[in-house]
Amino acid sequence: MTRVGERYYFQMGAVGGATPEEYLNGSRRVADYLRRYGSDRRRWDAPEPTVAMPEAEWGFEPALRADLERLAARNGWRLRRIRFRRPMEASPLVADLYRWWYRRRGLPADRLLAESFIVMEPYWALRTASVPFWLTFNVQVDAEDLSRYLDDATPPFDDILLMLFSHGVESVGVESIAGWRSMLARARRCGAFVGVDTRAYPRDFAVFVRYHTQLKRLLRERYPLPEPLTLAQLDAFLAEHDGRYAVRVEDAGAAEPGSPAHELVGV
Repeated sequence: MTRVGERYYFQMGAVGGATPEEYLNGSRRVADYLRRYGSDRRRWDAPEPTVAMPEAEWGFEPALRADLERLAARNGWRLRRIRFRRPMEASPLVADLYRWWYRRRGLPADRLLAESFIVMEPYWALRTASVPFWLTFNVQVDAEDLSRYLDDATPPFDDILLMLFSHGVESVGVESIAGWRSMLARARRCGAFVGVDTRAYPRDFAVFVRYHTQLKRLLRERYPLPEPLTLAQLDAFLAEHDGRYAVRVEDAGAAEPGSPAHELVGV
């Protein structure tokens, strides 16, 4: 990013298929993309960056930490920090946590619901005992993360449902429908898109109104909404799976020198 003033930054690009280096310096993929859409440029002309930070949607503002520490101390609360470097790094942990939780409630845990950016259904995932796996975007790097998760899933999922965000262009690093179909083919029983017009993707803007009703139509079983997951349950899960994920959950103290800015703080 380029710091323009106090609390004012210019952000070039966003999390997706292109790397920060490609936004700043270009690449063959960038040149092909610009050529494909009729531009006479072969790279973007970005301002010179002055600071490396998580993009606006994902980062934690360190200035909030002191206020949180004072609030926790005043009320006798525990303050804990959840750290990760990429948004997708939290997805395997959350999916496995849901699967673990469903099993302990005596529910089936054999259906994966892969959600994409804002195309997501947290309520209906709980009502239908679907294991949510959140994809940051509809790009190849996210498809690779999903593939690795399916490699490690024990046991494999019987059903895999996939909802895809459509952003309108064949952009740098976007995953093809064929690539996403290969994820669905890994289901032991049934793999299916939810609300996706595979002929229109990634210009499938009707997906934003179709996926909700189609998901409810596909999944007929209903389960009561659970009580909120407790911190004791979360701690038990983390203890059983210590070291498995690229996520750290730790007591929040003073900031460590050189610690990643990409963190969430929860009370």
